[in-house]
Amino acid sequence: MKCVILYDSIGGNTEKVAQYIFDTLRDAISIVDLIKFTPEVDIEIFEYDLVLLGSPVIDWLPTKRMMDFLKKKLQSYSDHGKIVPSSPLIPGKYGICFCTYAGPHIGKNEALPMTMWLSSFLEHLGYAVLDKWHIVGQFHKETDMNTQGRLGNILGRPNDADLINVVNRTKGIIGALSEFMGEEKRSTERV
Repeated sequence: MKCVILYDSIGGNTEKVAQYIFDTLRDAISIVDLIKFTPEVDIEIFEYDLVLLGSPVIDWLPTKRMMDFLKKKLQSYSDHGKIVPSSPLIPGKYGICFCTYAGPHIGKNEALPMTMWLSSFLEHLGYAVLDKWHIVGQFHKETDMNTQGRLGNILGRPNDADLINVVNRTKGIIGALSEFMGEEKRSTERV
């Protein structure tokens, strides 16, 4: 299995989460690429069996530069006939979307549109999106938003407990995929 974690990060919260995912995956999956998004990044997403896309939540969406990149990818894949009507699932292609968010106004609801946006991108490609992870992260500038928002005091988030949750979720996905891929291989061998 070949995996990529493609993420954007502004204040370091999403980067911290991506690093924990990478550290957990690299012991279980043969090829894992950790790529922090920059305008120079250009990857062939279809080369990967497991794609994790992550971003901080900015106005309910991923960062603009990540959205622009993914929109260009979508258009290019469409132009080359890789996206077909009804977006059928491609066997063996999976995705996870994750974000860090502060949610000072409406809590987790500020993060849901972002992971749905990333999920829709992957589903258009034919990837089965296995999960969407929403991880609380502090603001790095506006301290009043860190202590007076709907989520209470989020200074220092993501904290150790948040990151242990990320590790456990990652291990759960590895276990589920290993079981599923083993089942898939056994059923193919029976035919």
